[in-house]
Formats: sequence, C-alpha cells, structure tokens
Amino acid sequence: MRHLKIYYLFILLNIFSISCQNEEAKIYIAKIEQQRSEKNREYSDSLKSPLNPIHLKIFNGLDYFDIDPDFCVEGTFEQTPEEKPFVMATSTDRAPTYRKYGNFHFTLKNKEFTLGAFQDIDYIDDTAYNQYLFLPFQDLTSAKESYGGGRYIDILIPKTKKITVDFNLAYNPYCAYDDRWSCVIPPPENFLNIKILAGEKKFHLATH
Repeated sequence: MRHLKIYYLFILLNIFSISCQNEEAKIYIAKIEQQRSEKNREYSDSLKSPLNPIHLKIFNGLDYFDIDPDFCVEGTFEQTPEEKPFVMATSTDRAPTYRKYGNFHFTLKNKEFTLGAFQDIDYIDDTAYNQYLFLPFQDLTSAKESYGGGRYIDILIPKTKKITVDFNLAYNPYCAYDDRWSCVIPPPENFLNIKILAGEKKFHLATH
C-alpha cells in the first residue's frame, strides 16, 4: 500500500505478533514497547527514515500515549461486497483507488462506533499486501494530542465476524513528519467522536 510502502511490511510483521486478548498484560505491554523501540531505530536510520536530513539529526524517538488495554477492542466485522471502488483523498494530488471491504462495529467507553476498512486496488493482486485491510481514522485528539491528518491501523482480513482492533497500535502517516510525503486522508465516515488516547501522538520535533 502506497501510503507507507517502505515501512509497511515492517509494521505488519511486528503488530500481528501482538495480541491483547490472549496474553498476560505484562507480555502484551512488553511486545508493544519492543515494537515502538524497533520503529524508533528504523526512523533513526537515514536509509529508511521518513524524516528529512535536518530533522533526522536531532530525532530522539516518537511520542506515544501510555499503553492502555482498554483501547484494544473486540467487535464485529461486516463485509460490504457491493461497495464500488473510489478515489480516496490525499494530502497531495495523488489519487489512489480503494474499495471498502467492510465495517468494523465496536463499543468503546459505552458508546457504539463504526470504522470502514479498505483495500488498496493497486495492491489487490500483490500477495505481500492483499491480505490486509487499512483503517484510517480521525478522532477528538486529532490536531491536538495526535496528528491532525489522522492515524492509521492495519488489520488482517477477518476470517470470522468477531475481530479485535488495537488502537495502541495506531500510527502516524509519513506526512506527520515531513510535508514532502503524500498521505491518505481518512474519509469523513471514519471520524470517531471520542478521544482515542492510545497509539502514536503528534510529532513534536522541538522535544526531540
């Protein structure tokens, strides 16, 4: 998927080894902390980092909300096979085509929500990527505690209706670090009217 292709497989190979539902809390937290440390190492590497060379020199790690298992939520997945492909908005004139694969319905803080899950049409036949779905979202922390352009979550295509989505794994698009990138803007339907106090925070270079 073009939104973070260089880093994408790194993300996928790490996050899908993390399970908040089937592990002890300390093991679950340790795995997320390890994934975050590995990401910081990747971003410190001039050959892999999305940062520009000037910012890279003073980069000292990304900021995150505290790991909170309450933001690892179970819900139901509803496929939407009749959805037509559409062009998803980006931060530039790039016009990637996606199709909605389904909706994730869940309850958080006693409120019901729905997130659309999407497939990138350009990678529908790419076996390295076509088993994953893309959940871009914005919430009440956007442009405040978290990046204004929204955050992303990736999930495996569900094999059952019951699935788990972990907002502790929410990450920023590259545009959060440098404007030269082109990033998908979450569709309006994926705005969550709640503070998702989990995952990656807004990038503050002055503190790094």
